[in-house]
Parts: sequence; structure tokens; C-alpha cells
Amino acid sequence: MQNPQNSTSENFKVGFISATDTMDLRMRILRPLHPREACEYAEDNLPATFHLGVTDSEGKVISNGTFMQQGHSHFPNVKLPYRLRGMATDPAFQGQGLGRKIILAAEEELKKRGCDLLWFNARVSAEVFYSKLGYTAIPEIFDIHPIGPHKVMFKSFKSV
Repeated sequence: MQNPQNSTSENFKVGFISATDTMDLRMRILRPLHPREACEYAEDNLPATFHLGVTDSEGKVISNGTFMQQGHSHFPNVKLPYRLRGMATDPAFQGQGLGRKIILAAEEELKKRGCDLLWFNARVSAEVFYSKLGYTAIPEIFDIHPIGPHKVMFKSFKSV
């Protein structure tokens, strides 16, 4: 697997990481007070799944996301859909464009793979972030207990 185009600015680098490398941020940011098992996804180690992370100058993962081949009932005609899960950035580094770096690198990789569409369950509080990157929200709000309100968001890479 080729590494997505590495982007370096302010000593931050985005590239492929392992599922294990995502656990710290998943546990600390997305599911605090939950056991490790609640932060592990069955799809983490499937061949089509990949994980991207932004590392600091010391190699510590400070932002990450997981991308897995998975469909959704809202998009029945998509041939090769992917889902984003576990997107998180260390609070000390939020607001510096690291999540954007991950999304842009992922889009590049997904297009290489022939992906038609990227979708995810976004926290309502993150809708503006994803909208600025060209993602569309399905208006229905639903609750993911115990995390809170979410919307399905997506971006098509081909005509679907």
C-alpha cells in the first residue's frame, strides 16, 4: 500500500497508522470511561480498512480516523462505499486543521481505491466542520447512546 501524499506543516505529518495507534484517542476523546473493547471496531483489521493519523514531531498520534468499506441503507446503489469512524483530535491540538488534513488525505486514498462515497455518523456538534469540507447532512437527528445526537453525513466521489 502506498502512503497517501504526506503533508507536513508545523511539524505535523499525516500517514497510515495501525488500529492499535488509534486506541488512545478513541478511548480518551470519543469514549472516555468506557472499556477498550468499546473502542475496538470489528472492521479494524480487515484488508480494506485503513487508519490515518497525524503525528507530531515526536511521532505521537494527535489526530486520527478509521476508514472501512461499509454500506448504508441511505445509499443502496453505491458500488464501493466507505465509512469514517473514530475521528478524533487531541484537545491540545484542536483548531489547527489536523482533522481537515486527515479527511483530505483519506479522500485522495479513497478515490485511488475507486470509492463512490464516504459516509459517517457525525456528532451534531461536528456538522459545521464536515459541511465546510463539502459533506452533506441527512436532516434526521438520531441518538447514539451514550454519546449523543448524530446525523448521517456523506460526500459522493462519483455520480450515484
